[in-house]
Amino acid sequence: MPAVTIGVRVGAFPQTGDKSDMAPTNREPDQQRQDLDPEAAEAASPGPRRGRRRLVLAAPLLLLVVAAGAWALFDNLRVAPVTVSLSVPEAPRLTASAPDQKVYRIDATRSSVAYDVEEILAGTSHTAHGTTSGIAGDILLDERTPGSSKVGEIVVNVEQLTSDQAIRDNRIRHDFLESTHYPLARLKVTSITGLPSRIEDSKDYQLELKGDLVVKDQARPVTLAATASRADDTLHVKATAHVKLTDWGIGPISLGPLVKTGDEATLTIDATAIDGSRPLPYEVAAGSPATTAPAATGGPSFKATVQPILERNCASCHNAGQAGSDVWKMDTAGDAAKVAKGLGLVTGSGYMPPWPASEQGVPLQHERRLAAADVRAIAAWAEAGGPLDVDPSTKLTPPADNLEANYQIRHDQELTWDEPYQGSPAKANDYRCFVLDPKFTDTTFITGFQFLPDQRPIVHHALGFKVAASMRDDLAKLDAADPGAGWQCYAGMSGPGGAQSPDGTTKGSQLIMGWVPGQRPNKLPEGAGIKMGAGDLIVLQLHYHYSHDAPADRSKMAIEVSHDQGLDEVLTNTYLGPAEIPCAPEDAGAPLCNRDNVLAQLEKDFGPAGPAIANGLMLLCNKTLEDLQPTPGGIASSSCDHRIRRDGEIIGVLGHEHTLGKTFRMTLNPGTPGEKVLLDIPTWDFQWQMVFAPAEKIEVHKGDTLRIECSWDRSLESFSEPRYVTWAEGTEDEMCYSALTVRLKRP
Repeated sequence: MPAVTIGVRVGAFPQTGDKSDMAPTNREPDQQRQDLDPEAAEAASPGPRRGRRRLVLAAPLLLLVVAAGAWALFDNLRVAPVTVSLSVPEAPRLTASAPDQKVYRIDATRSSVAYDVEEILAGTSHTAHGTTSGIAGDILLDERTPGSSKVGEIVVNVEQLTSDQAIRDNRIRHDFLESTHYPLARLKVTSITGLPSRIEDSKDYQLELKGDLVVKDQARPVTLAATASRADDTLHVKATAHVKLTDWGIGPISLGPLVKTGDEATLTIDATAIDGSRPLPYEVAAGSPATTAPAATGGPSFKATVQPILERNCASCHNAGQAGSDVWKMDTAGDAAKVAKGLGLVTGSGYMPPWPASEQGVPLQHERRLAAADVRAIAAWAEAGGPLDVDPSTKLTPPADNLEANYQIRHDQELTWDEPYQGSPAKANDYRCFVLDPKFTDTTFITGFQFLPDQRPIVHHALGFKVAASMRDDLAKLDAADPGAGWQCYAGMSGPGGAQSPDGTTKGSQLIMGWVPGQRPNKLPEGAGIKMGAGDLIVLQLHYHYSHDAPADRSKMAIEVSHDQGLDEVLTNTYLGPAEIPCAPEDAGAPLCNRDNVLAQLEKDFGPAGPAIANGLMLLCNKTLEDLQPTPGGIASSSCDHRIRRDGEIIGVLGHEHTLGKTFRMTLNPGTPGEKVLLDIPTWDFQWQMVFAPAEKIEVHKGDTLRIECSWDRSLESFSEPRYVTWAEGTEDEMCYSALTVRLKRP
C-alpha cells in the first residue's frame, strides 16, 4: 500500500511525473533542448520528447522574506480538540448456505490494517508505521468441511491512514494513493491453505491466503501468511504480506535530503470478526463515534511566537491557491496545529523553508533560512502537541510587505488564442502550444508579465517563448496541421519537425517566461525589459495534467509594456556540461550499460539530436569518457568552462540536474583573484530548483570564464534495469544545465 514522504513545494516550478503527476520519484524530461552553443540567446530546438522538467528562467525571484520571532511562554491554554472521524466502508456480504456454516463480520472497532516501510527521514533511519480502522468484510466458516470456508472481499478505507506525522499522511493520501478518487482498497482472497479437518476453539491455525490486492483500481497478486483462531464465538485473524510499492506505482519515494524509502512494505491485517447475526457497534458506511485527540498544553504562545513565524515564512506559499497548497494547505491556526509535529520536523531538519544554496557562494537575495530562535520556537510548540491560544479558525496571512498587491503589473494587454482547447483524460500529461500576437508595430519592451490560468486545476505549468516575426508562417503551419486549438509540442515550442526559421535553423525563439500555480506576477527590474521587435510573437506552451476531467481551457497572458527605447535588455543564456554516469561495475554486462546502445535508443526516441547532444557536449567541453570516470564510491562528475560573450549585470542564476544529482556549482572566473562562486548547492534536491538573485551587483564582461560543475549519485534513484545514463531529455536521463539571466549593458 502506501509509501512515505513529507514535503512541500515553494517558489520554483514543482515536480511532476509521467505516471503520477505528484509522485517525487516519477521524473519528467526537460522542457527545452538547447543549442550546443551555450551562449545562444535564441535557444529552442525541434524533436519529439517524452515529457519535460520545469525551470524558472527569468528573474526576479518569488519573494519570501524571513524574519526572526520572539520567544515567549504562557500558561492556562485553552485548546480546541482535534476531531478525527472513522469512516467504515461497506463490503460485499457472504451468506451461509448450510446449517454448519456461519458468517462472521469484521468489527472495525477491534480491527486495523497497517503498513510498515523503511525510511530515512531527516537523516535518521527508522520504520514508518501507518494504520487505519476503516475495514469491513465477511468470513464464512464451515464447521463440517473447514476446507470450504472462505474469506469475502475485504474493503479498506485508505483515506483514514494515519501515522505519527500528519504531513506524511496528507501526502500519502493525495499524491500516492489518490484517495479522493480511489478511497477504497480491496483484498480479494481466492484460496486458503492450511485449514484443519476440524476446528477447535482457542487454537491457533497457520494459514496461507492468496488473492489480489486492488489499489487505485490496479489488481496485483499477493500472498499473506495468517494466524487464525476462534474463541467465545469470535474469530481473530492476523495476516501479513510483503509487497513492492512499485507494483501499484506508489513508490519508492526519494524526496531530496528529507526522505527516502525502500520499495518493500509490510502490510498487516489484524481483524476481529463477530457472529454476523449480531449487530455491529456502529452503522456500516457511516462511521464509529468520533474520537477526540487529547488537549495539548504548554510550549510557547502560538499567537505571540509561532503565528508570526508561520505568517512570514509559510503563509505566502501555503495559503489556498498558492504554490504549496496542493501538498499542505495552511489557511488557519487549526491547519497548522493539525501538522505541528511535521512542522517541527521539516523546519528542524532545514528542509523548510527551502533554501538549497550554501554560504560558500556570493550573498543571495531573499534568503529563506529560518533564524535559530524561530526553529527552536516551532520545535518547542510541536513538542507540546501544537497548542493554540487563539481560535482554530484564526486566519494566517502573509504580512503586508509580502502581499500580492505589492507585485501587481499593468495589464496593458491580455493575450489569448482564438478558441478554447479541449484535451482528454486519455492523455494525462498533455503539452500544447498556442500563438499569442501582441501586434507590436515597432520595438517594444515587456517590463512585466502574468500568466492567467483559465482552468486552474488542470493547468500545471506554462512557458512563454519570444518568437521572431520571420517564423510567423512556420507557426501558422504547425497550428493548421494539428486539429483543435494550438498544436502538440513536447519539444519546447516545436511540433513534429520543429518550427524553423527560413534558414532552416531554430534560432528565432527565446524563453522569456515560466509559471506555476501560486506564482506572483513577474515585474522586471526598473529600467529593464524583454525586447520585442515589430511583428514578434509569443508562443505559450502549456502543460495540462488531467486525472479524471478535461474541461476546455482558454488561458491568458497579461503583459506590461513600454515603448521607452532607453531600457536595458534582459536576456537569459544557458550553459551546459556533459553528464556521463556509467553503470556499477557488477552491472557492466547489461545491454543498456553499453553507452552505444543507450545512444542508439536516444536516436530512436529523439532523432539524430539525441546522441548528438551527449557527444557534442563532450567535444564542446574538451572531455573524454576517461576524464569522467566515477569514483570507487560510484559518484560521477563533470565540468565545463564557457566564455561570456556580452557585458551585463547578473540578475538571476539557476542550476539544473535530474534526480541523480548530488552537487552543483557555478563559478565566475575560477582560479583568478576575481573568482566568485555564483551558486553552490552541496546537497542537490530535485524538488527545489530555484532562480537565485545575487544580493550585490555582479558584472560579467565579454571573455569572462563561467565554470559549471555537476555530480551525480546512482544510489539516489531506482532503475527498472541497469542503464548507462547520459545527457538527454528523458525521464531516466540526466543533465548538467545552468542558466544566467543578465541585464545587458547598452553599447
